[in-house]
Amino acid sequence: MKLPLLALDEVCLKITDGTHHSPPIAASGIPYVTAKHVKPEGLIFFEDPWYVSEADHSAIYSRCDPKKGDVLYIKDGATTGIAALNTYDFPFSMLSSVALLRPKPELCDSRFLCWWLNSPISKEKFIGQMGGAAIKRLTLAKIKRFEIPLPPLAEQRRIAEVLDKAEALRAKRRDALAQLDSLTQSLFLDLFGDPAFNERKWTRSPLSGVCRSPDHIKCGPFGTQLSRDEFKTEGVPLWGIKNVNKLFELPTHEFLEPRTAKRLIQYSIEPGDIVMTRKGTVGNCAVYPSNLPLGIMHSDLLRLRVNPETCDPIFLTHQLHYSRDVEGQLALISGGAVMPGINVTRLKNLEVLLPPLSLQREFARRVAAVEKLKTAQRTALAESDALFASLQHRAFRGKL
Repeated sequence: MKLPLLALDEVCLKITDGTHHSPPIAASGIPYVTAKHVKPEGLIFFEDPWYVSEADHSAIYSRCDPKKGDVLYIKDGATTGIAALNTYDFPFSMLSSVALLRPKPELCDSRFLCWWLNSPISKEKFIGQMGGAAIKRLTLAKIKRFEIPLPPLAEQRRIAEVLDKAEALRAKRRDALAQLDSLTQSLFLDLFGDPAFNERKWTRSPLSGVCRSPDHIKCGPFGTQLSRDEFKTEGVPLWGIKNVNKLFELPTHEFLEPRTAKRLIQYSIEPGDIVMTRKGTVGNCAVYPSNLPLGIMHSDLLRLRVNPETCDPIFLTHQLHYSRDVEGQLALISGGAVMPGINVTRLKNLEVLLPPLSLQREFARRVAAVEKLKTAQRTALAESDALFASLQHRAFRGKL
């Protein structure tokens, strides 16, 4: 069914934006919305809230007059194209980076409009119309000319309800993953206590003491040892910061010839090694998985090859993540004139707790059980995402 196209100016009672004035921020008063508060899941007032005084709101901001059921739409900057439904029934102020759209209730359902603005179809069609030299933006005039495919009101509500339910399922999956992430930290604290206090009097050891040798704490090869023209599309995998940050679930697209990898064998990473970022996301680390072949690390990474008779790599990785004591030590050794980076010599002297190996392995066993649950949840979330994308595609082409 081919749906009629109507301009948003025909569909809405009001299309405006917030103030173009610099906000006089107050300690309390009327909530103040900027682009950072507009999320696809709704308005986020209470994370890092901003306020203006009631007097300033009345004098400067009240012309926008947002109401419950309005759709807010980011029209400036990196997050342009995100829409959120206003579910709040109290006044708030807005910056000009956010547009307000108030649909005609007899013509357009607010939830349907919000889903349409957030759809890939809408973004692909309209974000290309952004202008501006320094900051890309959509003007109100352009937004008013956006054309929306508009089925009958009852059908809009049915589509919005279907998408609401599909999104609720995705949200539950994301929440479950977040809960499992926090469970791992709880398991660590339950078994070992807070390393910052070490109330259980575990032995302390420098990192060099839990590795096979001090030389097994190694920084990746520098530019003079590995040039970009040696990168290939197949061969021995070459790993970087973004791969560690994704726990090696993100595949690499950079490889080395076997003879180049052999020359750089001292910079190898093998299953069970802990790989740490030394720049950018300083101190992030992951255990190199057992299902991956021997690889080589980039210069922005560090390798810790622990002694399995002394320390479990899963336990040590989580201590490096969760310990405030380790966090403080890393801050001291990661100074840099241009960009923070970990000093390898000092890293060898970073102190960690060393509980009995049997307890470390018990923690690793529990982590493996949690990771199995997380894998199941990620699979379910991927399926939910695919279903949601399909529903969106069909909904705004009149096929749902």
